[in-house]
Amino acid sequence: MLTDVRRIYRESLKPADSLFNLYLARPMAAVAVSAFARTRVTPNQVTFLALGMMMAGVVLLAGVPGGWGLVLGVGAVELSYVLDCADGQLARLTRRTSAVGALLDFLMDELKAYLLVGALATRWFLQDGGGPWALLVGVAALIVVASALSLTRFVRTPEYAQATGTKQLKHGEAAGAARGPDRSPLWPIQMAARAISQYPVTLPLFAIVDRLDLFLYAYGAVHLLYVGQTALVVLWRLGRRGPA
Repeated sequence: MLTDVRRIYRESLKPADSLFNLYLARPMAAVAVSAFARTRVTPNQVTFLALGMMMAGVVLLAGVPGGWGLVLGVGAVELSYVLDCADGQLARLTRRTSAVGALLDFLMDELKAYLLVGALATRWFLQDGGGPWALLVGVAALIVVASALSLTRFVRTPEYAQATGTKQLKHGEAAGAARGPDRSPLWPIQMAARAISQYPVTLPLFAIVDRLDLFLYAYGAVHLLYVGQTALVVLWRLGRRGPA
């Protein structure tokens, strides 16, 4: 069993990935993949299962007060992310990768980000005494995250790459960029921002001190910075004056 899991882990890795995925999430996902690979379960079905687990997590976070809601909710969110890794690993292992599967995966990632923001704001409002301010921050964070994901979807299109003369990035390809030899001098800040945006990495840390409200601020701020930077790049590349 352990040998099979190790083989699946090695054979289903992505070309570039985050350290959290490489050393924690994907090894756990390989255990699930070793079970799924013996059945007729498809990668898309695992993708939907991950969304279902996320929905359970946000219900627990928003609706169950106290420590149990925190532990069970964050635990379900983490398990959802492991399953999110497992769908791609299963697809690569069984050679069932597809363009529509990648689009479905990104769509589910969008929905899960919205669900998480809504759950954190609701818990802050109902359980932690946030009042109307919690709802206001939640709405603002939803708008910022939605804008960031829309920009990401746009700049990853082949049309944008062709119009700007840049390389088209697919879903997840930028995960290991900060560790490359050509990394920016600001790579520590970039890695910290990426750790916040990849919520399974840092959400448990904020949960340990029972300050998910601070995570909501950080999550929104990181996406706001991304929106500002990416919007300026798009404006510069596509909004410049053309030839006479």
